[in-house]
Amino acid sequence: MPKISEEKRQARRDQILAASWRCFSRRGIRLTSMDDIVRESKLSFGAVYLYYESKDELIQAAILAASQVLQSFVVPILTREPAFPPAIFIREMAKGLTAFANRDALNFGVSFVMAWGEAQFTPEIKAMSSAGQTKYLELLTAIVRKWQKTGEISSKGKPGVTAKALFSLILGFIVQSAILGDISPDAYAKGFEGLFLAPLQPQNSTKRKSAK
Repeated sequence: MPKISEEKRQARRDQILAASWRCFSRRGIRLTSMDDIVRESKLSFGAVYLYYESKDELIQAAILAASQVLQSFVVPILTREPAFPPAIFIREMAKGLTAFANRDALNFGVSFVMAWGEAQFTPEIKAMSSAGQTKYLELLTAIVRKWQKTGEISSKGKPGVTAKALFSLILGFIVQSAILGDISPDAYAKGFEGLFLAPLQPQNSTKRKSAK
């Protein structure tokens, strides 16, 4: 049997993973069978099992590959110099997540919600998810420190704690997009701005008005 190049092997893996995500998007991860994936990939059972010996191995590979693609969308935003101002940062992150979620005519937002569910029952996926989230938190903490230094947010909060709250807003965008449908990144940024960046009225302003 003639050997195939590593480039062709990778192309075959990508073909199988793409078929997996199409199946996951239609039926969910657990309801999708290896038979479904084989038919969707238009390959033989032998070809698919040559690369992935089990469905669990295939699920882990699919989630890892999608996570790596996600990084290509959001890491440039997280590492930009200088850092985006807070509201613009939220908008750009929402844009990046939306572009990622809608690629290849699939809703990867829904798929990631399913993947988070898998993490509760599969130690390997949980470890993968935890490592990714730890990396994002480190990058967000660095951004928070920059905002505190420039006076764009309060310097009183602990950067790590503030980063966790900021991360919750980003994860919330993924969940809302997946469950409620399309959410405009501009509208999400405006909501963030309205909650956290609106000018605060001095505490004694009411007293001054009353005195007049």
